[in-house]
Order: sequence, then structure tokens, then C-alpha cells
Amino acid sequence: MREREPDPFHTSPDEVEAFVVSAGELQEAIGATDGEPLPHSLREAAARQVRFVRARLEGDRHEAIETLSRLFRLGKPPQADGRYEGELVALSTGLLSDPFFEWLTRLYLPWLGKTMDAAAWRGDNVFTDNAWSKATGIIGWPGYRIPNEDGTVRVFPFRTSITGGIEEPAVRVLRLDYSDLPNPLPVRRIVDELVELPGGYLLGKAHMRGLREFRRVAFFGLYKA
Repeated sequence: MREREPDPFHTSPDEVEAFVVSAGELQEAIGATDGEPLPHSLREAAARQVRFVRARLEGDRHEAIETLSRLFRLGKPPQADGRYEGELVALSTGLLSDPFFEWLTRLYLPWLGKTMDAAAWRGDNVFTDNAWSKATGIIGWPGYRIPNEDGTVRVFPFRTSITGGIEEPAVRVLRLDYSDLPNPLPVRRIVDELVELPGGYLLGKAHMRGLREFRRVAFFGLYKA
């Protein structure tokens, strides 16, 4: 697959979309014939394209966001279960401050990923258990707080369901809803959506509920460590 990849720095949404579609078709063909593990290049095909898009944000932000939107439409609801590593792909509020805050997250991003319980239709978020989180834990915030042995902490639980996307109802997604207690009020306004791309990479959208409608604020990715 590597020799067929679009140019990492000079390509178009059409070329990236066509490449990921072909990766999905090849994955189906391989899976239907021998059931063996996918080749590494095929497992990483979609994930590499998402990361290349992230690298192109500074050059043409509008085209990069359009490419991410197209890749999201190609996905399907995942049967996500277990621990996933996370990465912020792009802020997409449409504000001029997006590049600045992306730069800050490259310096420090305490969010590390998510844990998913497919059978219970629930999950939570994994953060660095730093001095700030320890201090807030002493006063009981947030109310849901599960320390891990690896120096991380699980917070901000969510319920999952399969439904149509907020921006595009025809796209089936795994929705992550934070609206229940014990989440603090700002977190309860968040709704994430996940789709699975070829190779198993999960591409996500984060939305914030406003007074009248949702607003997409970011794209993120999840992958098995």
C-alpha cells in the first residue's frame, strides 16, 4: 500500500479519499479469503492519512478539514472495547485561534485516550494523573475518578449508542454522550462520535452543545496501543 499512497504534503481530498476506499476494499478481500492478520502497511493505511492531514493543517487548513470530513463519512460504527490511546488531530471550531491552541496541545495535552466497555455501552476518558488532577481529586472533583496503576486516571464517563451523525444523519456513528451525572456541567454539553476506518483506526468528532444546536469543535483519533 505504501507505494500507492498520495503525496503526504501535496495531495487533494479526492486522492486521499480514493486511497482509503481502496484500502478498505483490499481489507475486505483479504479478510474474505484467509482470515489472517492484515499486513502492517494495510493496518496503518488510514491512520497514516489522518496524521498526514494533521501535518497539512498549517498549509491549507480548509482543505485539511474537508479531507477529515470525507474520511469520517467513509467510516462505520466501531465495536470498540478496551483501552485506546488518543491523539488530537485538529481543532475545528472555525475560529482564528484554532492553530494557536493546537500548538499549545503539542506542548502539553493531559488527555491520553479512552476506555470502552462494549457490553455495557459505556466508557470513560484517560488523563494524566498530575498534581492538578490529584488536587481536584482531594475535593471530590470530578465525582467519577478511578486511578490506574500506571499513573493515569479515568474520568468523565459516557454512554454509547449507534445512531446517525449530528452533522450528517445518514452517517452511522458510535455516539459518546456525556450528559449524565457525575460529569460537571461543561462536560455534560459534549457529544463525541466515532467511526472505524480501514485497519481499525477510530476517527472521532467532538461536538459542544450550544443554546440552539451542536457545534463541532475537534477531530481526534483512537487506536490500540
